[in-house]
Amino acid sequence: MDICSTRSRVSTPRCRPGAVGEGGPTVATDPSAAPEEDRRLHRALGTVSLTAMTLSSVIGSGWLFAAYNAAKVAGPAALLSWVITGVATLLVSLVFIDLAFRWPVTGGNVRWPQLASGPMVGAVVGWAVFLQAVYAGPSEATALMQYAGRWIPGLVEHETLTVPGRIFAVAVLGLFFFVNMFGVRLVARVNNVVTAIKIAVPALTVVLLLASGFDTTNYEVGGGFAPYGLSAALTAVVGSGLVYSFTGINAAAVLSGEAADARRTVPRATLIALGFSFALYLGLQLAMLFTLPTGMLGSGWHGINLNSPLAELASLVGMVWLSWLLLADAVFSPAGSMLVSAGVKGRYSYGAAQNGILPRFFASVHAGSGIPRRALLLNLSAGAVIILAFGSWKSIASSLSFYYGLSYAAVSIAVSVLYATAPDRGWLGRWSQPVAFSSFVLSGLILYWSTWTKVRVAIPLLLVGYLIYLWRARRSGHRGGMWMICLLLALTGLSYLGSFGGVGFLPAPVDSILVALACGLGWWFGLRSGIVWRRDADSTTDRPNPNSQLERTR
Repeated sequence: MDICSTRSRVSTPRCRPGAVGEGGPTVATDPSAAPEEDRRLHRALGTVSLTAMTLSSVIGSGWLFAAYNAAKVAGPAALLSWVITGVATLLVSLVFIDLAFRWPVTGGNVRWPQLASGPMVGAVVGWAVFLQAVYAGPSEATALMQYAGRWIPGLVEHETLTVPGRIFAVAVLGLFFFVNMFGVRLVARVNNVVTAIKIAVPALTVVLLLASGFDTTNYEVGGGFAPYGLSAALTAVVGSGLVYSFTGINAAAVLSGEAADARRTVPRATLIALGFSFALYLGLQLAMLFTLPTGMLGSGWHGINLNSPLAELASLVGMVWLSWLLLADAVFSPAGSMLVSAGVKGRYSYGAAQNGILPRFFASVHAGSGIPRRALLLNLSAGAVIILAFGSWKSIASSLSFYYGLSYAAVSIAVSVLYATAPDRGWLGRWSQPVAFSSFVLSGLILYWSTWTKVRVAIPLLLVGYLIYLWRARRSGHRGGMWMICLLLALTGLSYLGSFGGVGFLPAPVDSILVALACGLGWWFGLRSGIVWRRDADSTTDRPNPNSQLERTR
């Protein structure tokens, strides 16, 4: 089936050529509220710029806290947590690469699921990605303020920003959004320099801390490899911010509509960034576990208490100058992430508007700069409200991880469906289905391991996206995508009954096995539903659908 010739129920048939210089096949049908806006985007990003922007998105506030939080929760088993997170991130990265290769488009993490699975899935995923978009900037801004509080009194009290601290954080967030208004080329040039500094400091930290003394005594004093059980290592994957630490790994794919040669540059940039960031995080975890003074483990790993973890660790091992450098970089690093994150997450909201989950007003690209300015301003406004309401890095970051897990699952289904309908167009080739299946199941497990406390809040918020879809499509009669709603409800029930913050009726590892089986079934139903959707869209190639969800919003 030539998916470029199809007519989706949620779109006008629009096709455009592949990224500049590809010379490949045409791109798939664009399920957009305003596809003409895509043509205003500037395709100017090469491998170096995309790699730097991906690294800058990934290495933000996570490296400052995640290794410490994971050590505190799981002890040495935190190393297993990083391996699980790394494998899941690799699978997800391959999925994003394949989709960007097939269909390079800005905001694709929202638009690919709708292309493959229809408007219902697009609505739920679009809502989840929009929540990511508005939470990401505040997470970096609050982290920056928490470290800046070491120099500026009155910004932080008890790990939460004060009222002046929150106002200051909003002002800083606004500054970085303002810079992103002037074009992707300017941001890319500034970010290339910023990224070089951002990766040098944590890399130097790993080398110096490990060289200062690798004390394996901590392994025995702390209670062995898994002093709190393997379930603690699984909880740390989400609860300690490990998944959050890799958020932004899809930056090159999300910006593929602005890449000079997406089919070459996106795979290179994504894999380079993933390899470096994984090695860095693993090194930081080793340093936290085996450089920490043994005397601090008198009450076990749960008992360690460091407000500025890496900076204080450097001071404890006698490198005061490194401690001050880390405190300075703790402000600089989240600032660098905000610079890129403001722009990348603006593309998330732009994609959500193109999907129809947000008003078409936000699916606009400024003609002169090639920037979706309205989407950026929406994120800034919502981000300011979040900062003023929460004011804590941990509360904001933990909320983000769940929504990333859902969007990762949705793009995994998209790869499966598009491979089934057009197997000769992807980057993964015959590996598409096994990679997509594994990515989907791991993403579902990550959702479950986030614990019942987060599931019971996140799932109802996600269902808001479903309600928005029902209201907008109340006359269309299309209900394809119910598999996602059923899977979310099943995960909610299993989370309540399970051992990860639930009532414990399902013991470990039975609960995780049941979740994996439920996700396997969810993948199969999602694949079948998506194939039906694509065939139905193809059958209406020459017959406009008067009940199109997005046609009514024009």
